[in-house]
Amino acid sequence: MSKKTSIRLILSVALIAVFYTSTFNFSYSASNQIKVLLDNQPLSFDVAPTTVNNRVLVPFRAISEALGAEVRWDEANQVVLARKDNTKIMLTIGDRKTFINNSSVLLDVAPQIIDNRTFIPIRFISESFGAKVQWDAPTKTVTITPKKETSQISYMGISLGSSLEEATKLFGAPDRIVDSEYGFKWHTFHDNYKNYVQFGISNARVVAIYSNSNGWDSHLLNIDSERNVVEGYLEDPIDRILKGNVFFLLNKDAGSAVYRVDNAYLTVFFDIHNDSRVTSLLLIDEATEEGFLPNKPYADELKGSFAIQSFDLANAIRVRKGLSILSWCDKAASSSYKHSQDMASSSFFAHNNLRGESPFVRMRNEGIQSSNAGENLAAGQQNAIYAHEGWLNSKGHRDILLGDFENLGVGVAFGGPHKVYYTQKYYTAR
Repeated sequence: MSKKTSIRLILSVALIAVFYTSTFNFSYSASNQIKVLLDNQPLSFDVAPTTVNNRVLVPFRAISEALGAEVRWDEANQVVLARKDNTKIMLTIGDRKTFINNSSVLLDVAPQIIDNRTFIPIRFISESFGAKVQWDAPTKTVTITPKKETSQISYMGISLGSSLEEATKLFGAPDRIVDSEYGFKWHTFHDNYKNYVQFGISNARVVAIYSNSNGWDSHLLNIDSERNVVEGYLEDPIDRILKGNVFFLLNKDAGSAVYRVDNAYLTVFFDIHNDSRVTSLLLIDEATEEGFLPNKPYADELKGSFAIQSFDLANAIRVRKGLSILSWCDKAASSSYKHSQDMASSSFFAHNNLRGESPFVRMRNEGIQSSNAGENLAAGQQNAIYAHEGWLNSKGHRDILLGDFENLGVGVAFGGPHKVYYTQKYYTAR
């Protein structure tokens, strides 16, 4: 190897989450002096809260209306209903089986009539409408914190549900259209990689938005927002998503957090090398996210989509950092794909392949002569966005991603123990 030639090699692994189901149980102390605080304000009831089998029960109408729900009573069938926004709850007196939006739930204690009032478990009704519930045994106090209302999240006026026509009127023709693992197509818009944004389009409607540019329509939720500001603005992050009847656990990562907002899932990516400030946002429609099962094999056409998207994302962050735009190189892409495919089929994850060939040797075999070269590897990330954000938060990967190179080729392959393998080859020609 020439003394003038340098090569940097970085790996990254983040496996797709496993899943499990759990049942959560809560216990309370019995008392006839129970206090209830809603948003730190005491609630009063014409019939006092009570306990049954160590569960706190309160009058249904009073607590439901305090939480902002509409209430109906069907005396003939002994059924009570409450509705708030897109959540509908139906309970039957004496029956532990209840329904939330047509899905059945088995309560610990059945709704019952006490002093001519319908009583229900306070935790169930409160959490069904998105509130948090805490029990303080020493003071016998139930504290309910309602779900914070967030304004609709949008990028330069385009939000989930907006039409493709609205997006193209504002941004012009897309610079690129690629497939996604969700089934929608990503329409990418940018101005020479400035103001970079991707809109996921299904049936001519926006179902997903990703951007690392400062065009989000919120001064609290935008690029470079401080993490504590974001955490104060949003609800607590979630650690699992229910898809069908299975909970899929989310990877715990200091570089990102997933939030449930309105009828969508919001992933906030933080730059741990920049005081954990926001570096990008990914917003996906509820039905789209819940309909995607990450344990299913990927379609072959996604290889090219992930590869070119990885290239675009690299240039988008480089331009935001004031760096030069990289040129796509087919030879580097071919070398990258061959290595990704080799790792998937031979079940290894390393810069040197099982024949002992280094990235520099493999690049030279493709006819590439370089004075400076670098390679990033990743495996297991769901898509190019997650791989990119992971590289950005790893010092070695970041140095290559933002390094002094001129060309980039990316190759993605499916299979093997990690399901998906990414290889990026950066270089400057000799």
